[in-house]
Amino acid sequence: MSHRAPQLYIFNATSEMAISNGTVSFMPNKVLTRFEHDLDVLPMYYANSQDIILVNQLPDSAFINNLKSKGVLIPQFKVFAEALKDSDFLKQSKAGLKPWGWSPRMHYQLAPFKTQCQKDFLDQPNAYWKDNHKELYSRKMALSCLKHLVEHNPSDLYMSKDLFPVICTKLSEVVDLQKKWQQIVIKSPWSSSGRGLQILRKAFMNQSVEQALGGALKSQGYVMVEAFVNKQSDFSVQFYADGRGNLDFREFAYFKTNENGQYQSNILGHIPHELKQILSSHVQKELISGLKDTLIAHHIPDEYCGYLGIDCMLFKNSKGETKIQPCLEINLRYNMSVIASHLSPYLHPNAKGSFNIFADSKSDFVTFNRVMSEKHPFEMIDGKWLKGYLPLSSPNQNKQFGAYIFLE
Repeated sequence: MSHRAPQLYIFNATSEMAISNGTVSFMPNKVLTRFEHDLDVLPMYYANSQDIILVNQLPDSAFINNLKSKGVLIPQFKVFAEALKDSDFLKQSKAGLKPWGWSPRMHYQLAPFKTQCQKDFLDQPNAYWKDNHKELYSRKMALSCLKHLVEHNPSDLYMSKDLFPVICTKLSEVVDLQKKWQQIVIKSPWSSSGRGLQILRKAFMNQSVEQALGGALKSQGYVMVEAFVNKQSDFSVQFYADGRGNLDFREFAYFKTNENGQYQSNILGHIPHELKQILSSHVQKELISGLKDTLIAHHIPDEYCGYLGIDCMLFKNSKGETKIQPCLEINLRYNMSVIASHLSPYLHPNAKGSFNIFADSKSDFVTFNRVMSEKHPFEMIDGKWLKGYLPLSSPNQNKQFGAYIFLE
């Protein structure tokens, strides 16, 4: 195998919040900072062995050796703060920089490594932050893509236009939609994965919500309001953009969120029954084609290079009919489905289960790992993962959050 310069990876799950803030000095709150630190090894599952993962803390040898024994190829790790001071490392050639997601803050933090990056990376449209990039990541862009998709690729399965999200710039507009839809979801312009989202399940708005909404409208200019629908399933359509106008479809991914819309897990080894019923091969082809044309029409693969996922949803309308929301969110970044996809080759053909994020304010990953390891010992057959529990982030370093795989 020919040696190549390493790619540098870093897990910055708050990239949309950093885009919204717009400054290079943005700092996520303590909980989200802890989330990023505790899960900083996650890029190891889509990196190659010669690549380097920039982390807050080097993973312990017990964790790494356990993964090696399960057949996982391990990249290199370097503490981010130390890498920035390492003059020899700064001088070394790098293939490119691959954060979880780009933002002005991430460009600023990774700037010391850019001078030694290769031309292929420096020629990419997102090698530098441009003013027009911010709108690519906004909910306005997702809404524009939804409208374009449904207009140019009509389908009886797609949601009706009267349920399309609405951009609101005034509190009174939000109140009017609450009267119309009764239950609503309010989303900030730059947010994803269930963050920056408020669900109002009752047809009134209390003072604290009004104040928070007023603050959001003042600071960000608008909010996106959607009807709170009877969701059945979440799924996403995964693509890769080359930054030169080309877009490759990768796969459909099936995931679960909690009642507040926050990501919980990806389904591995099987397709949920309700999704299999609705997403026939014809429906899948139409959705892929429609999304591809829509993203190209909005110049996204010209302005962005990397993985991207379009979150979609199955829901039941007021008549009890199953419909598709075909463009709920556009995630121009790595996402948990990319990790799940890279884990799939390790699975035995008979394995079924999930890739999960552990986030429980009443417990921690160390305790959870101890219980799960005893209850569900990990089993392999023919070098493939078959059954049980396997931690995918270290359970040995006092972590609050964690990642793991569970095979039934």
